[in-house]
Amino acid sequence: MQLATRSFLAPVALSVALGSAAVVACGTDNGDPVGPSVDDAGTPVTKDGGGPAAESDAGSDAATPLPSGTESEPNDGKAETETNPMTVPGEMKAAIGTPNDRDIFTVGVSQGELWEWTITPTAELAPHLAVFDITPDNMNPSRVVFGDAGKVALLEHFVLRPGKFVAGVRDARNVPTETGKGGPGFGYTLRAVKKTLAPVAVSFPSTKSGRLAGPGALDFYSFTATKGTIFGIVVKAARKAQPSTLDSRLSLYNLTTKTPIITNDNAGTSTDSQVGGEIPENGEYLVVLENEGNNPADLSYELVFQTTQP
Repeated sequence: MQLATRSFLAPVALSVALGSAAVVACGTDNGDPVGPSVDDAGTPVTKDGGGPAAESDAGSDAATPLPSGTESEPNDGKAETETNPMTVPGEMKAAIGTPNDRDIFTVGVSQGELWEWTITPTAELAPHLAVFDITPDNMNPSRVVFGDAGKVALLEHFVLRPGKFVAGVRDARNVPTETGKGGPGFGYTLRAVKKTLAPVAVSFPSTKSGRLAGPGALDFYSFTATKGTIFGIVVKAARKAQPSTLDSRLSLYNLTTKTPIITNDNAGTSTDSQVGGEIPENGEYLVVLENEGNNPADLSYELVFQTTQP
C-alpha cells in the first residue's frame, strides 16, 4: 500500500520535546468544549467532550473517585529517572513550583485507547499540556494544548501505536522561550479519564460537515471496507469555500486488527490533510481528525469520503 506518511520523530530529551511539539490554543472559561460538532445538516451532535459521540467509560464520571497522587521532585524530565509515575485513570496534584519548571509524568496508556486529559490550574498558571511518545523513531503524533492563566484546558488523545508515553506540563508563557514563570502559586490538577469510542458511521462516497468541539478535541468516523478497495479521505478546511482556521491532521486506524494505517498532516502546500490508496485488509476502519494549529477561531471542516485516490 503506497501512501504518503508524515514521520513524527520521538524526542531524545524530554525537556526538549516539551518545547518543540505542535501546539493548539485553548482559552475557554470553564474547560467546556468550544461549541458542538455538527452533522451534514448543521445539527449539533451530542458529545461528552470528544469527537462525534465520544462516550465516557463506566466509572469515569466526575462523581466517581479516581486514584490521586501528589508530585514529588525531581520531576523535570532531564533524565528518565527524573519523572513521576501517574496512575491512569487518575489525578495528579502538582505545581510549576520554580521559574521555568516543567513536570513529566509517565503514563500507562495503550494502543487503541481514547483518553481525555483535563488540566485545572490555579489563577497564576497558564497551562501547557503535552502527551507524547518518547520511544525513539516511533510515529505516534504528539498531542498538545495550552490555555490562558487560570483557565481549564482539555485534551483528547487516541493512541495509534504502542509506545512509552509521558504527560508533560509547563506554563504556556515559558514555551517556546523561557520567561521565568513559575512558583509555589502555580499549582494544578491533572486528570486522565479513559473514554469509549463512538464514531459516526459513514459510507463512500459522501461528505460530512463538522466542527471540532475545541482545539484539543478529536472527531471520529468509521466505515467498513474490503481489501483492495480504492479510497480517498480529504479534509477541506483551508480549502473550503469559506476557509476555516482548522490546521488538520488525519489518521486511519484498523479497528478490526488494531493497527494504524497512515497519518497525514499537510496535503502539498495546504494545511489540510488527506489520505488514500488501497484498503490493506477487510475490516472496520476508524478515521481520527484533529487540530494541530494555534488559531481556534473556527474549527469547522468538510470531510470528503471518495472512491478515488486524492
